[in-house]
Amino acid sequence: MNMMNSLSDAPPVSGKGVFTPFFFCALLLVWFFFPAALPAAVVGNVEVKGLYSIEREELLHLLGISPGGTINEDIIRSGIKRAFMKGIFEDIAVETKGGEKTDVFVDITERDFIEKITLKGNFSVSGKTLREMLILKEEGFLLCDMVEKAVADLNPKLAQLGYPRASVKAEIERLEEPYRVNISLFIETGTPEVIQSIKISGVAEELKEFMKLSEGDVYDQLVLKKDIARIRALLKKQGYYRPLISSYSFSEGELSIAVNPGRKLRVSIEGNEEVSEKTLMHEIPFFTVEDFNEDIVQEAVYRMISLYYENGYPFAQIAPVVTEEDGSAAVKFFVFEGPEVKVGSITIRGSSFSEKRLRNVLSLKEGKKYNPDLIEADKEILKNFYYALGYLSVSVDDFETSYDEASRQMKLVITINEGEKTTIGQISVTGAAQIAPEEIKRVIRLKPGDPYNEVDIADARYRIIELYSNRGFPDVKVVVQREIEGTNATLGFTINEGAKVFFGKTIITGNSRTKYHIIGRELKKKEGLPFDYSMMTQERQELYRLGLFSDVELRTLNESEQERDILVRLRESDAGTVEFGIGYTDYERIRGFMDVGYRNLWGMNKQASLRLELSTIEQRYLFQYYEPWFLEKPIPFRLFLLGEKRREIDIDTRDVRYRLTRHSANAGTEKKLGKNIKAELYYEFSLVKTYDVKPDVILSKEDTGTLVISGVRLSLIYDTRDNPFYPSKGVLAGVSTKMTTPVFLSETDFVKLMMHCNIYHKLITGIVLAASVRGGIAEGYNDTRELPIVERFFLGGRTTVRGYEQDTLGPKGADGNPTGGNAFLMENVEIRASVTKNLGIVAFLDGGNVWVKAEDMDLSDFRFTAGLGVRYNTPVGPIRIDYGRKLQKEKGESTGELHFSIGHAF
Repeated sequence: MNMMNSLSDAPPVSGKGVFTPFFFCALLLVWFFFPAALPAAVVGNVEVKGLYSIEREELLHLLGISPGGTINEDIIRSGIKRAFMKGIFEDIAVETKGGEKTDVFVDITERDFIEKITLKGNFSVSGKTLREMLILKEEGFLLCDMVEKAVADLNPKLAQLGYPRASVKAEIERLEEPYRVNISLFIETGTPEVIQSIKISGVAEELKEFMKLSEGDVYDQLVLKKDIARIRALLKKQGYYRPLISSYSFSEGELSIAVNPGRKLRVSIEGNEEVSEKTLMHEIPFFTVEDFNEDIVQEAVYRMISLYYENGYPFAQIAPVVTEEDGSAAVKFFVFEGPEVKVGSITIRGSSFSEKRLRNVLSLKEGKKYNPDLIEADKEILKNFYYALGYLSVSVDDFETSYDEASRQMKLVITINEGEKTTIGQISVTGAAQIAPEEIKRVIRLKPGDPYNEVDIADARYRIIELYSNRGFPDVKVVVQREIEGTNATLGFTINEGAKVFFGKTIITGNSRTKYHIIGRELKKKEGLPFDYSMMTQERQELYRLGLFSDVELRTLNESEQERDILVRLRESDAGTVEFGIGYTDYERIRGFMDVGYRNLWGMNKQASLRLELSTIEQRYLFQYYEPWFLEKPIPFRLFLLGEKRREIDIDTRDVRYRLTRHSANAGTEKKLGKNIKAELYYEFSLVKTYDVKPDVILSKEDTGTLVISGVRLSLIYDTRDNPFYPSKGVLAGVSTKMTTPVFLSETDFVKLMMHCNIYHKLITGIVLAASVRGGIAEGYNDTRELPIVERFFLGGRTTVRGYEQDTLGPKGADGNPTGGNAFLMENVEIRASVTKNLGIVAFLDGGNVWVKAEDMDLSDFRFTAGLGVRYNTPVGPIRIDYGRKLQKEKGESTGELHFSIGHAF
């Protein structure tokens, strides 16, 4: 086969499959010279020229061309159409040269990509405002006449801002990289139109005080429109219910605004005590609908009475009195509230179900506020309850109500006429050819003898449609026939399966920074598989989970064909982050941090961040690198580099217990073993220098000087929490073991085992019970008898046992300084109650202790504290203040401690 195919010109950037006339002409030429599709040929070599912005792999995927595959006219035509959907190509030419194998030559011309837009010249408008007005955007593609349109579009916008004599010119600079340009805009705003005087007719001139524009300002029409809206809002606040700004003009420096305030309306309310006037005023619609007539007055009465009903005042009455004079109107609402009424006993007659079961479905509850507006709704609730159970002829009489003045309770008597129960008899399925009727009946989930219920039938129909949609039949139609004779219902599900549809190519757009294969590896390998909407939903979720995109849209193309392409339209989010903060804690006192990160290095979804921390006792940096696919396998890899200089102090005297300098590197991987289970394996290397150590703290030779600590850590984590910052239910549990060894050049040898289990349970709305158990043991081996001080366990402080100073619970040296130990056990129990949306209080009970050796552990040594705390919620966790009181205070100890921090204790 010897064939040349030059199909050029591109569709609009929208990518909606609308092509220019020239493109259609090119297709017609191909059809003229090749009226019937040529036989498919085998592809030999493929040569691509002019491609820069996307990978060769992606282009060939879109074109449907691959060495060893087949090619013909239809494949070329469809492939070029798909490629233009990317929105980055100006021209695509495909040439084939035959032989035993057909070589393919693809010549690409891309659209120019805007790297940078520079604003130059003398302009009085901010650069940010100018960039927002431009239709040209950095990191966007440049269409053929877009620069001219941008210049023409900017002039009237500048005129609106008060610069009618502005001039705009543009220059395009081509960069060394192919298809990359910089654009320079030369803007001269010129002499502006300045407001010399402002005249407001129809109302008091004092309204000028509420305008942003004033004499001497540039005549900015955008600001003027906001001022006009502000004037209207002020007039409405003053009682004018239909103010109009009939016109405004600007001539020779004078701004004239004509205002017609309309009629003034005075509204007042008398007789209300239980519901505030402000609350009632919100129900009055005059100023919202900007009208005043008898119907709207009655609407206001109805809405206010409904409000009283909601608050339990069923006898409330409101009488409006309207007066009109001198072009103004006044309406006064006289309120009779009556007594507050509760729901008394609810008696239900004629039902075969328990009264308790029926009361549970009602909106009206015994002992709660009585609202007569809920009676009709409750009648419908009862009917729907019975319909769901097959009682199709049920009727509910009007509720009988009797008011007990002494108790201020409204008793209810409800009479129900159930009628006979209708059940499902025979169920038939017709029209099923591609899926066995037995499988369809399984997803229907209805069986003879079940109550007849329209909701269950509708759900069954939906499940059939879902079954077919997941098997490649997206156009399936299901009709349900019903025949009811007496109490027996026969159901027939008639299925029109439609044609079987398969997945075609996937077209990805909008990823200017993210590499194609990074997105592609998150998508299912679905080309040629039966079409399945659920697979598209999963793909959308996976792409969102990357954290690289603010918007992900998937839609099908060529829906009339049996093979349907998928268009993935992405909007990339900002990949860089900068965070900083300052705070106060009881131990570090003033502390601050700065965090700089980037989550899409080289467009490969590789993430890096650098965090700097500074406090009165510590200077620290932490560098993190994260790669979600290590060695092109879906295995996350993390690297941590840590450097810190810290001094441990006595919180009261601020005396130094010891100082340390640490440099460490951790590298490892994580693996999800299930929906809620994760395993971690890390190698840890630390170079620690400990000095200025109090003599009574030294337990081993490793407690002073420079020490290499090197080993591996293996962890298993189980997490079912509903929210990592504010959990209200779920479990967070884990176990980890760390082993150092001379094999990794470690100068101290030990094994450390730690575990934790946190449980969260919502007791009632706004109250959560949280409980935690944590523990750990460590043991040295070879020449190590005592763990170095940096690896020992310490308790006491804001995140362990509150009420004790930081790290002071447990063994102490001769001078009273804490030495830590090789074993610890602790518990925390909290009752967390929400007072408002952001404010909460906590009651807690903490307990625990540290022992020098694991064999010394004794639960009778537990030290307990109890206390209260306040929480103020923020996006990064709650700011908290806790006061813990020692329940087993020893001689010389404080009664308790006050703690300040961010985040929950556990």
